[in-house]
Amino acid sequence: MTNSSFWVGVFSLAHITLAGLGVGFMILAPIAEGLGRTRPHFTDFAYSATRFTLVTYTTSIVLAVFMLELFIGLFPLTNSWLFNHFRSPLHLALAAFFIQVFCLYPYYHFWNRLRSKSITGHMTLGASAAVLILIWGGILDGIGSFMMTPVEGETGWARLWNPTWVPLLVHRFFGNLVIAGYVMAAYAGWRLWNPSLQPNHVEYYLTLLKTGMAIGIVSLMIQPVSGFIFAQQIQHAQPDVQQFLYNGPTILLVYGQFTLLALLLLGSHLIFCPGHFDRNHSHWAEFLYVLSIILMVILAPYPFYRRIVTVIVLLQTGWHLTVVFPVWLRDATPTLNKPFTRSIAMTLGFAALLLYLTMGTIREMARGNDTINGIIERQMESAFIAETFP
Repeated sequence: MTNSSFWVGVFSLAHITLAGLGVGFMILAPIAEGLGRTRPHFTDFAYSATRFTLVTYTTSIVLAVFMLELFIGLFPLTNSWLFNHFRSPLHLALAAFFIQVFCLYPYYHFWNRLRSKSITGHMTLGASAAVLILIWGGILDGIGSFMMTPVEGETGWARLWNPTWVPLLVHRFFGNLVIAGYVMAAYAGWRLWNPSLQPNHVEYYLTLLKTGMAIGIVSLMIQPVSGFIFAQQIQHAQPDVQQFLYNGPTILLVYGQFTLLALLLLGSHLIFCPGHFDRNHSHWAEFLYVLSIILMVILAPYPFYRRIVTVIVLLQTGWHLTVVFPVWLRDATPTLNKPFTRSIAMTLGFAALLLYLTMGTIREMARGNDTINGIIERQMESAFIAETFP
């Protein structure tokens, strides 16, 4: 079943990445539209973000169809078991999905017409689409978390309330904002390379870069905390999972995850650090910050020590941000429009996407040889296919 898992995984990760971007921008669009009442740049961003959402969202749906067809064909036993045990939640998820579509597409295609009648009503339509997509994704996350940490229950709703559902919801929510923020900054950095941009366009993309970096770094600081809670819940429910991750080939993915996290923290710091140096920030503090991040990567396979270092890194990052954020959010920061800064922003957007993919891969591989942990083994799936389709 190894090749089967590979192909399902390819389409699944491609779908999840685009869907995560779409959900992130779907959440940000109505918020930006509200801010646009006093700062027009944000209204322009809300419209562009919604257009980008439709492209990524539609593409992700096509990939989801391929993924689902492969899953049904290659893992029929697991598919039928999940559908039969989560029938009611899946019905609600499908209803939320279709209603969400009827909110999202008019929100974009009738943008000016609806806003001319009521900006608040138009924002409510966009916010409704965001809430409904969170319901859809939340139920699917519940099924996915059940596959990792299954519980006994008489109904599908009882099975959704497995130990890792809520931690996964929180972790995935802020993960969507991480990639949305850094991709926004990466896009702005890419557009700022154009030497023929008008001054108002330069100001617009600088605003996007600043906003994207702010959303990215704040959401990124929450991720280690929510990830710790998620990991602890997995450890309590399935103690053998951690040993599997840190002793098998997946250790390379664990190193990759924390290397990418370190890259995001360091890259963000390089963009923010001019604000520190303007205030005679200690170079020793910079050295200790870099050292802490390097130790976090080195200690990746040793959760206890790594978590201590991670807390130190988060405290250092938080302190740096309290120094620089007031100036960062208030001033025009024309120094951002430099090749070095633009290159870093683009690199961080790519790194955020890779981190999202890596974390998703680790979660799926943590089940080892089971499709549903402790319930369906891959050997059972192979035997079922051999008997059903001789």
